[in-house]
Parts: sequence; C-alpha cells; structure tokens
Amino acid sequence: MAQMFRLVVACVVLSALPATAAVVHFVNGDRLTGTLTNSPAGSVAIDVPHVGVVVVPSAHVARVVPAKQPAAAIEPASAAETSERISAWDVRSDLGLVVASGNTRTQDVNLVSAAQRTGDVFDNVISLALRRANAQAGAEGRITRTKDHVDVKYDLRWKYDESWYAVANFQFFRDPIKQLNRRYTTGVGLGHTLWDEQRGTFKTDFGISQVFEAKEGVGVVSRSDAPALRWSLTFKHWLRPESLEIFHNNELLRILAPEHGMVWDSDTGLRYHLNSRWHAGLRLDIEHETEPAVGRARTDASYAIDLGVKM
Repeated sequence: MAQMFRLVVACVVLSALPATAAVVHFVNGDRLTGTLTNSPAGSVAIDVPHVGVVVVPSAHVARVVPAKQPAAAIEPASAAETSERISAWDVRSDLGLVVASGNTRTQDVNLVSAAQRTGDVFDNVISLALRRANAQAGAEGRITRTKDHVDVKYDLRWKYDESWYAVANFQFFRDPIKQLNRRYTTGVGLGHTLWDEQRGTFKTDFGISQVFEAKEGVGVVSRSDAPALRWSLTFKHWLRPESLEIFHNNELLRILAPEHGMVWDSDTGLRYHLNSRWHAGLRLDIEHETEPAVGRARTDASYAIDLGVKM
C-alpha cells in the first residue's frame, strides 16, 4: 500500500510539470521513457516517442522517475521493495504438438520454456528445450523414436556497468539418437549490451568453457573432457509494439580438442501476442555439429507452430 501511494504521488507530481520526460520502471525490470499523460484510475499512461501512449496497470509498475535524474534521488526503494522486485520471475512456455494417424502414426512434441529474473546487479536466465517424436508404420508396426532431445541452459549475469556484464553459464545437452548420452558445458565470459530499448534488446557475450561428453558407440561409451571457446547472441525486437515480436538466439561452441569441432545452436521465430498472457508463434530451431557421430547427419532442423503462455 505504501509503495502504491508513493507511485500515485510521483505520477501526480511529474504529470503536473509541463512536458515532463519520465522513466517508468516495471517490476520485471523493463522500462519505458516518454512523457506522462492523464490515465484512468489504477493505471499509468506514458506517451512514448514513435510508439504512442502506453497504458499499464499500476500493479506492474515499480516506480516512476524523471528521465534525467537517478532513480535513487527521486524515489529510493526500501529493502523489502527491492527484494520483491528482484525476486519476480518472468516465465514463458511454448508448446508445439503434431499428431498424425492412419497408415503412419506420428507424435511430435516441441516444448520450449524460459524463465528470467532481472535485478539491479544480477540477472538469472534459465531455458529448457524438449523435442521428442515417435513414428509407427501400420497399426501393429514397431514404434520408433525419431527424435529425443533435451537441452537445459542457465546464465548468471553480473551487470557491473550500464552496458557491460560478466557471465557464468552452465548447459546440459542429451540426444541418444545422435549417440550423445550427455554433454555438460560450464564456463565464464564477458558480455556487452549493444542496445536495450522499449522496442527490443541486443546482447552478445564471449568466453571460455570446459566441455564434458559421454558418447555411445558400438557397445562402447567414450568420455572426453576438453576446453572450448563460446560465443552467444540474443536479439529481440518488436515489429509492432506489444503485438508482433521477432527473436533470435544463437550460440557457437568451438571445442579445442582433436576429433571435435564446432557445435552451433540457434532458434529464430515470430511471436504474435494475443493478449498479455497468450501468444502464438512460428519458430525454426537448428542444431549443427561439424563432427557428428559416424552415420549421423550434421544438421538437425525443427520447424514448429506453437502456442505459448506467459506466467
């Protein structure tokens, strides 16, 4: 209640000033810069250049400050408010499902989930990709697993500058069809935010990693441990504000050991936001290895039409 009261007072004071440039900070870490305008009760309205007037519920707003003054000088947050703001998770899940029946029966499932917690100093980013498919020829035919893929990633980003950050990451990957029982990757690096605006973000980082693999051959499981170089890129842009979004995530791993090469993983797509919670999308996921197991293709591509929810 106290936070809501301060928010209302800040909005009234700033909007009373002529053409006040203000920054609206949201509880999930996002922000909008523009001019405060009259808004309905329980809402905050800000006129964003080249976008228009954006109206959001007050419950989604952490604080409102003048654009050219530090937030702490206008409205210092208490320890409880800061803890609440940092602990909020932004969770998104996309599910694509294809089922066919008849002479050939198939079941394809693509599940992609991501969770992000944005703080004043640290950002936590977790992602999960699960892709599985079964095929059966005829009613009595043998069921064959044609796709079996699990990919879990975690990034911890320490923001020590407005645009620079240090990153520690961990990844678990499994795909028995590629004869890859498991691959663990852990590393550290340095990242740079090229731009972070209301219309989108563009970040990239580079670092060193250690890769642990267990591959299954003909009755034999081979294990390896090797250093690697890692480069990643994250891009998101609103083609239509709060409606149509394009995204691209890219990661390249160069394993520095004999008989190992490069591993490239990317996902690209469009999301159409039906409302603040539900969205539909098209996505293309590519996995490429320059040195795959014997008899396995270098590239796996997955095309999906999915329905997603933001929690």
